[in-house]
Amino acid sequence: GFQFNLNYRFSKSLDTYSFEAPCGCTNQTFPVDQNTEYGPSDYDVRHFVTLSGLWDLPFYRQQRTWTGKLLGGWQINGILTRHTGFPWTPIINSSLRGPNGNFFGPIRPIAYFGGQPEENTNDNFLRPGGIFPGGGSQYFSTATNGENFFSNPPGVGRNVFRGPKYFNVDMSVSKRFGLPNLGVLGETPALDIRFNFFNIFNVRNLSPFQAQSDSTRVNNVRFGEPTGLLAGRVVEFQARFSF
Repeated sequence: GFQFNLNYRFSKSLDTYSFEAPCGCTNQTFPVDQNTEYGPSDYDVRHFVTLSGLWDLPFYRQQRTWTGKLLGGWQINGILTRHTGFPWTPIINSSLRGPNGNFFGPIRPIAYFGGQPEENTNDNFLRPGGIFPGGGSQYFSTATNGENFFSNPPGVGRNVFRGPKYFNVDMSVSKRFGLPNLGVLGETPALDIRFNFFNIFNVRNLSPFQAQSDSTRVNNVRFGEPTGLLAGRVVEFQARFSF
């Protein structure tokens, strides 16, 4: 009456470009040198865990009374998901002139002064400055050496930092009620009842850092801080009649 499944994935995906879309949010930050673009994919998640379980409740299962029919035969399902966050790239609001004479930007900072950012926990991200307390200018250069790209190689790699971690538990409680066969409903008429609970513990999960958002702009007051939340607890009731 009980079963569970545990999956753990350790992975690493590297590329120079992850997505293509008709917007600047997917543009490379230094396309004139692909070596500097090589790094973790935008969708790379290093550690990913899912734990799912199913329990057929043993209470009142063998009783043929009305109490057994109402309270017996219920089933609980659940799935826990946890991962260590998606990568993101720090940028500044400046443009450089490429070999063809056209400008591209925003670009990555030309210097990283060092200093390990705080761990990418929700509590750290919610502080002023997020995981970079004191502001981005204490960790990165916000200047450029003119417009020519030859004088402005990136001083920090692509997707070298991690956004908020993620933790969520979804659950459901369900039961099938058999119905009497009245000769017109087929052989096995039934009513399925289900209560679904998404993010049942109402955990505050922060939105991943989107490319070129205020969270990633070194010279923005919101640098290193989240700009949104994912969905809170949602409760859903379902009833399905089958025949």
